[in-house]
Amino acid sequence: MPLRHAIEHHARQRPDALAVSISGKALDYATLFQKLRRLHGALVSLPHRHRGELSLPSNARLFAVSTGNHSAAATLLPAALATPHAVMLLDPQWPAALQQRMLAKLPPDVVFCLSTQTALIEAAERLSIPAITVDTDAFETFLAAPADLPLTNPRDTFMVGFTSGTTSEPKAFARARHSWRASLDASRLAFALTEQSHTFSPGPLAHGISLYALAETLELGAAFHTIERFDLADAHRAMETTRRIVAVPSLLSALCHGASQEQVVEITTAGAKLDPSLLTKARDFFPRARIHEYYGASELGFVSLNTHGRSSSSAPANSVGRPFPHVELSIRENGAEVAQGNPGTIFVRGDLAIEGYLWGGRNSGFRREGPWATVGDLGKLNYDGSLTLLGREGGMVITAGHNVYPQEIESALTEIPGITGALVLGRTHHSRGQELVALLQGDVPLEEIRSQLAIRLPRYKLPRRFFRLADWPLTSSGKPDRTMLLNWLEEKDVRLVPLHPAT
Repeated sequence: MPLRHAIEHHARQRPDALAVSISGKALDYATLFQKLRRLHGALVSLPHRHRGELSLPSNARLFAVSTGNHSAAATLLPAALATPHAVMLLDPQWPAALQQRMLAKLPPDVVFCLSTQTALIEAAERLSIPAITVDTDAFETFLAAPADLPLTNPRDTFMVGFTSGTTSEPKAFARARHSWRASLDASRLAFALTEQSHTFSPGPLAHGISLYALAETLELGAAFHTIERFDLADAHRAMETTRRIVAVPSLLSALCHGASQEQVVEITTAGAKLDPSLLTKARDFFPRARIHEYYGASELGFVSLNTHGRSSSSAPANSVGRPFPHVELSIRENGAEVAQGNPGTIFVRGDLAIEGYLWGGRNSGFRREGPWATVGDLGKLNYDGSLTLLGREGGMVITAGHNVYPQEIESALTEIPGITGALVLGRTHHSRGQELVALLQGDVPLEEIRSQLAIRLPRYKLPRRFFRLADWPLTSSGKPDRTMLLNWLEEKDVRLVPLHPAT
């Protein structure tokens, strides 16, 4: 059912049940529903800006949120899901200048932010946009008398998101309500969710995986937990009353410390491939949990799913699983489908994808070919029906005349016992065009790495140089920062330790 009806239903049937808790600051369903009605009353009183880029009814406003995981997000984000209004998700980790450019490109009707974000507040004032600081009394003062929540149109926009894709300037996209309604129906079954699926998601609410987990949990009538900033002790306290975790692999790895968590029975992870060493660690730390690893994109929604049990997986563990329910896959090149087992660009067909970018992405990222859509990821469909990722268009390395996909080498490296993380980069080389460089975590001798890789890969796919490092630099979404690592290579940064043969 639409989330507006679900939240009202839970507020009437179980008013005292916990809806959202952010670092212990809690809202029950009755309080959440009342706050949504008060926020709706305040938003509709704002002047209406005409914006043809979005599908919004006359009683809807576009509001920007740059609050991170502040407790006010427990009201602001569900408002976009359950009222006619749409949210513009500004990442508080962005540089101030980038936030200001996004604000100027698509001016919202109001900005919700923190009092410390002075540059954003000043930019909003220059654009005549009200800026409401949620960490002061201004937010409570802004809320109006409760107003009835009207019905929402499935075709209307509820969210403006941003994705950097393969460029540094974020691309904006609008997502319609019907796409997440279809997604919620599919993921409820795929992830075996019930009203007892109390969920902990430690990541930033400005990112899709955590925001979607919030929507899933509220629709069920379960409790959603998160924390303002990552702290292991706070995370373990939040996990005490939850049965489910939703996190990118880097955060899932960070949670796997201390005593095992027997109460967690479901884990959902996405955003990067789950390497074998982390899968083993998660199975040990959460011994009762099934681990649902899905591949998807902000623009596409769910694409494929691999569910890992205690000792087996629903698809080969080095794949990203088989097509998600109601999604068709096609590996295509130059407008035609390639033979099974051959590499190409991954296209999907279903009702979960966006229509296109609001700006940016003309030469990269999301595009359509008839009913098929892609974000430019490369892969191959295996003969058992599973999908293997090979990288991103433009990320292929050409070395000595051979086309090489780094992710294939990374998968082979993480299969070697003792290697806990691997990244492969292509670095400019004077005679080979590019040379393959492997960055590793784990204490395995170079001779052992090379001999193991020689069993798994042809000679031309073997990295020529190997470096060890303690920790990856991460992007704001929790993925390894490949651009920074390339800079470290060029600068001979001491955090990259060259591996040499034993003497």
